[in-house]
Amino acid sequence: MTDTSVTLPTEPASQNLETLSTTSVPEQLVRQMIVILDFGSQYSELIARRIRETQVYSEVLSYRTTAQQLQQLNPQGIILSGGPNSVYDEGAPLCDPEIWHLGIPILGVCYGMQLMVQQLGGEVTRAKRAEYGKAALYIDDPTDLLTNVEEGSTMWMSHGDSCQNLPPEFETLAHTENTPCAAIAHHEKKLYGVQFHPEVVHSVDGLALIRNFVYHVCDCEPTWTTAAFVEETIREIRAKVGEKRVLLALSGGVDSSTLAFLLHEAIGDQLTCMFIDQGFMRKGEPERLMKLFGEEFHIPVEYVNARERFLTRLEGILDPEEKRRRIGHEFIRVFEEESKRLGPFDYLAQGTLYPDVIESADTNVDPKTGERVAVKIKSHHNVGGLPKDLCFKLVEPLRKLFKDEVRKVGRSIGLPEEIVRRHPFPGPGLAIRIIGEVTAERLNILRDADLVVRQEINRQGIYHDLWQAFAVLLPVRSVGVMGDQRTYAHPIVLRFVSSEDGMTADWSRVPYDLLETISNRIVNEVKGVNRVVYDITSKPPGTIEWE
Repeated sequence: MTDTSVTLPTEPASQNLETLSTTSVPEQLVRQMIVILDFGSQYSELIARRIRETQVYSEVLSYRTTAQQLQQLNPQGIILSGGPNSVYDEGAPLCDPEIWHLGIPILGVCYGMQLMVQQLGGEVTRAKRAEYGKAALYIDDPTDLLTNVEEGSTMWMSHGDSCQNLPPEFETLAHTENTPCAAIAHHEKKLYGVQFHPEVVHSVDGLALIRNFVYHVCDCEPTWTTAAFVEETIREIRAKVGEKRVLLALSGGVDSSTLAFLLHEAIGDQLTCMFIDQGFMRKGEPERLMKLFGEEFHIPVEYVNARERFLTRLEGILDPEEKRRRIGHEFIRVFEEESKRLGPFDYLAQGTLYPDVIESADTNVDPKTGERVAVKIKSHHNVGGLPKDLCFKLVEPLRKLFKDEVRKVGRSIGLPEEIVRRHPFPGPGLAIRIIGEVTAERLNILRDADLVVRQEINRQGIYHDLWQAFAVLLPVRSVGVMGDQRTYAHPIVLRFVSSEDGMTADWSRVPYDLLETISNRIVNEVKGVNRVVYDITSKPPGTIEWE
């Protein structure tokens, strides 16, 4: 078996009210936390990530969370996110006004600040001049929230409303050229507001402001560390699972691989890893995965070759959603058959991450035990929903981690860089990078083109500079000339994007000579291709994947 894998270069040394609890997070690591109330901002998750960067735990909750529920969680601080509404609009989202009397420090960001002003007796109106993009911040009070924030520091604005009058006993901390109240405070009650977005990378001293709120205002301690998480999570897995067996559907990505390492460290041979090869992975990846886990990691993996049955299920299918549905359905059938063959199992391990929890709270709780029961596995894990009679209890140790935190955990427990730094890869794999019908011939063409892409971006040394880089096969043919002969072959689209979290992305400005090399190699080496084009669409309006 030929190993055609690519070795990566080493890098230099909102959920529902029913799911408010910090399930699957070691309790002693979250005894101090910051809660973010989400009012619909595209940056709510980013605020949570920035808090985590200060080594303090954070959770994103609905703005409907009541003061009583917050009091039960006992956070060290609360942050009100931005949002697309105006606070004076009919039906605008409002928080429970009792939160202002909890005695917990609160920071309002953009819409959150305007809501604070309005509910506490101030006035918010349409701004005379809207303010979007970068703005210089001029500091009137350099204490507390604005300690170490430099005069004239750039902050990112995105608002069409302004605070006309502040509530009683509030004072202005900073202003910009167009915004008289860019930062405000009620020092005694520890209520703060900023009109800008300190969480985005464009706000130069934004992280310094966040650290001030977390450490100086909320008196938090840095307990949210990778080492502490690993140690406590292993202890809790052992306590929860006991002597019972756990099944993990392994994909080879950083999430499931980190989970496999963590579980194997905790329960050893009680873990069974299953790799279902549906035939849509990149060239050499199934072989590389089996070799890595079996020979190098010494974690046994049950290999299931289901390539033919998946390909048969996609015959004649053009619609991308129908593709995903059929792949998910077939995965369920294979998973069910193999789990019965290898079982019985008491627990199913899933690599669910925190963004999944925020975006879709699809939990089903057993009323007798309080355990989450597996009724649905998310499609990005190649699964579209398990039959109800397969009621495993779930083990989800990564459930409250962001992707960057998973990478840190994986690296700390010995996962190699080629997996830790692997670009995100969709659950349906190459099937959604082939536009239209998926056939064996088209899969082979795309695998060969994708291999060239991976080899060249590694050779250029830019793999870690890109969020994703891949090839897409179009179901059309274009005219070309090769060796004085007319050709009629497929075009390949190159899609290279830069991003922090995949929520938004920009097309990557890679060197022209790299694009030229990739194009020349694909046209010359990949049979069935005579044209290469480059996708220069950002997200939004496009998506990262084509289907």
